[in-house]
Amino acid sequence: MRQVSITKAVKIKNQRIKPFNGEKKYLATGGLVGDKIETEIVTYKTKPSRADLLVTESQLIVARMKGTNKVLLVDKNTSDLIVSTGFLVLDVQEGWHPRFLFHYLVSSYFQEQKDRLSIGATQKAINNEKFKEILIPEISFEDQKRIVKILDEADALRQKRKQAIALLDDYLKSVFLEMFGDLFKNEKGWKFFDFGNYIALLTDYHANGSYQMLKKNVTLLSEPNYALMIRTTDLENDNYTSDVKYIDQHAYNYLEKSKVFGGEIIINKIGSAGKVYLMPKLNRPVSLGMNAFLLRFKEAANVNFVYYLLTSSYGEAIIQKKIKGAVTKTIRKDSVRGLRVPDVPIDMQNKFSVIYEKSTIIKQRMLVQSEELETQYLALMQREFAA
Repeated sequence: MRQVSITKAVKIKNQRIKPFNGEKKYLATGGLVGDKIETEIVTYKTKPSRADLLVTESQLIVARMKGTNKVLLVDKNTSDLIVSTGFLVLDVQEGWHPRFLFHYLVSSYFQEQKDRLSIGATQKAINNEKFKEILIPEISFEDQKRIVKILDEADALRQKRKQAIALLDDYLKSVFLEMFGDLFKNEKGWKFFDFGNYIALLTDYHANGSYQMLKKNVTLLSEPNYALMIRTTDLENDNYTSDVKYIDQHAYNYLEKSKVFGGEIIINKIGSAGKVYLMPKLNRPVSLGMNAFLLRFKEAANVNFVYYLLTSSYGEAIIQKKIKGAVTKTIRKDSVRGLRVPDVPIDMQNKFSVIYEKSTIIKQRMLVQSEELETQYLALMQREFAA
């Protein structure tokens, strides 16, 4: 398949902002996630300096940053936005289908070229001149329409599955609200007490002896060994199979109080402080990483209920208030224990837990299906865009 310069298909458009009255919607690069956008309202005086590009219907915007796959085809609902200069704004040229270009721009064929051509000392990004070096397959308009039909159908299935997952999340939120009310307003009249009343164990990366002895006895290994050492990246990606770290059996036994069996709640104590995870059961010995707390609970607390409570909007708000540090965010053990939570009877917690577990099982199945649809979509792009 013949490759041509991407400038045959699109032209960079820099329509700068002129003084305006009233308010406009501003889209930062961080506000575009998949096909969802989150804008903020700005005036000419309050807009950030990066809020300096106008877009119109049928234009494409692409994030300049390396390793950032953010693409939007502007429609009637998103036209007349102000967007960040972190985006390239592109006019579609005659003979090229906007949806074909959208699919190409989100493909690995485009993104790999963009990343390779990105430059910069601190934050690598593609500039206008380097963008012009990118190649695109030269395809007839009729073939573009055929490809668009195939990829749009595959994309629609992906989006419907994502919407179904979102609806399931909304259902669980509504159940929680119906059972326990708005905890900010305390509509149900709950008594509140310290979270520590629920906690049987709150520990971190802990060994008997000094920190110097700990460093002497524990070495993280790249190759599979006795026990998996849980790190923030493993928790964040829900991935315990690739790019993980291990420790030997001696180190695992040395870290007696940091053993993880599954079913515990883990809270980051530094960096992304206050982030809460529910630890799954793994088929190997596991030990806690250095930057987190491990929590086990008394019989008065159901771990599923507690996890959902801490990750709810109320839980996130009360945790945020306990986080300290302007640069490096941290949260202390006593701050975790001091979180103010409702004293909910265990039978109500258990009732919610049953609904939570059923919803989680359904969601896991949906996520597997979503991954399969994603794989299918990527395979179709590979087939259609392969040179």
